[in-house]
Amino acid sequence: MQILDKIKLPEDIKKLSVEELEFLADDLRNVITKCTLANGGHLASNLGVVDLTCALNYVFDFPKDKLIFDVGHQCYAHKILTGRLNEFNTLRQKDGLNGFPKREESEYDTVNSGHASTALSIACGMARGNIDGNIICLIGDGAMTGGLFFEALNDALTLNKKIIFIINDNNMSISDNVGFINEYLKIVRKYGNEFSFLDIEMLNNIDGHNISDLMGKLKYAKNSQKTLVLHVVTKKGKGFEEAELNPSKYHSVGKENAKPTYCQVFGETMIDLADKNDKIYAVTAAMTDGTGLSGFAQKYPQRLVDVGIAEGHAVTMSAGLALAGKKPFVAIYSTFLQRAYDNVLHDVCLNKLPVVFCIDRAGFVGGDGETHQGLYDVAYLGATPNMTIFAPKDGEELKNILTWAQNFDAPIAIRYPKNEISKDYNLHTAIKYGKWEKIEYSDSHTVLISNGETLSAVCESAQILKSQGISVDVINARFIRPYDEEMLESLRGKKLFFFEEYVMQNSLYSQTLEKINKEQDKTTQIYGVNIPNKTYAVATRKELLREVGLDSQSIVEFVKSKL
Repeated sequence: MQILDKIKLPEDIKKLSVEELEFLADDLRNVITKCTLANGGHLASNLGVVDLTCALNYVFDFPKDKLIFDVGHQCYAHKILTGRLNEFNTLRQKDGLNGFPKREESEYDTVNSGHASTALSIACGMARGNIDGNIICLIGDGAMTGGLFFEALNDALTLNKKIIFIINDNNMSISDNVGFINEYLKIVRKYGNEFSFLDIEMLNNIDGHNISDLMGKLKYAKNSQKTLVLHVVTKKGKGFEEAELNPSKYHSVGKENAKPTYCQVFGETMIDLADKNDKIYAVTAAMTDGTGLSGFAQKYPQRLVDVGIAEGHAVTMSAGLALAGKKPFVAIYSTFLQRAYDNVLHDVCLNKLPVVFCIDRAGFVGGDGETHQGLYDVAYLGATPNMTIFAPKDGEELKNILTWAQNFDAPIAIRYPKNEISKDYNLHTAIKYGKWEKIEYSDSHTVLISNGETLSAVCESAQILKSQGISVDVINARFIRPYDEEMLESLRGKKLFFFEEYVMQNSLYSQTLEKINKEQDKTTQIYGVNIPNKTYAVATRKELLREVGLDSQSIVEFVKSKL
């Protein structure tokens, strides 16, 4: 790292020769690869933009000039070059560097971002605000499958303000790119300016790994007086052979799971269901691999629909599939389903269509930080009519609810976390609509109520309490909506403790409070622990659960404090 050790801030980069910049790029790739393989994070996408990032920091004057990353998962080299080399080994660790741009972390990070297709919209607003400096958007070709990009492009053409936007064309999203935009870019790579009909100047087919050429084109863009596009062709995973050969696998890396994950169980179950039911379709938004649907895609390519980074379209298109008599299972991460809220409400729920929402990454996500936490789906889905919400306690219950849902004639959301399945339960009662399940029951006066992966911590807490002479019962409130009114009636007059890994709005605790207060029930005591509605920085899932009181020891202490 002889060259990189000399770089404290971007001003130091401007002193280097082109040859030294190439050595700098090698140093950056080594640091990024070593740290990401150790800590987890986005590897292939970051390796692909190292040369471009070096050239950007050489030509432009950050932070006066503003660099806006679309998605943000390609910002590692930029973080290192803007004074964060010594902290880089803390990447994605508690109290360490965020894996995405973060304004609170550095003045060189323009905007906190973790979702795709937003950069040009941000740029339009900044341009209207007449900021002093160039505005540069770094947009992946995959992000161009998102409609927000084209909404922003439509606006950008009316601005009469200068914006530089760089298309980082690596022919990949997280999985392989799909759709018309992908096919169109293939033509552009051969023949030229895709925006000529819009009267935007475009510098086409720039080699994204030729630093000298990049510097020349970026200097031209800097000195131009009008909006222009730089089409830069890069290789995802550049410099790390395994990532180059398998960029989808190395898009995001982390430790191997010792046990099966919910995602794996979902993917396997979908194949089993599709084997017997030819009406089943799997729908995803650029997340075929991430949602566990790779095997489904190989076996049933005609029934796997990947719409690209277009969650709203995925949902509304699935409404159309349902209207055509098919059974769509829509697999989208909790944090990304937020982007399709109106589509869920307007196109699925108001029409009461039998769409199954398979919500991966529900609850705490850990290393990805605040932009990826899946804490709000119960709150926003609980506000929609005709929506059923279910949280399986283990892999077997996930299989059971997926099987049950294929014959359910209304919208249903099934939420499950990213992590491995921590506990396999011996008890699996048949699923009945809106009915909870008694896990441990002795008619105790104290009842612990939970669902999903959190239930395992609650069961562990129950055993600790029993070892201390405190008798408790445990209920799996697997249907968050509808509420099991019959079960509540059987629990009147007891102390009820709710433990839920989502914010309080529309939670079981919130619903119970409303029912008890409305009925002026003075005999039933209720207590709850939900996720406080604030942002959560990078940390492990265990650390985050401990922070909010949803680990087993915190649960024990909370229950004992109320007895």
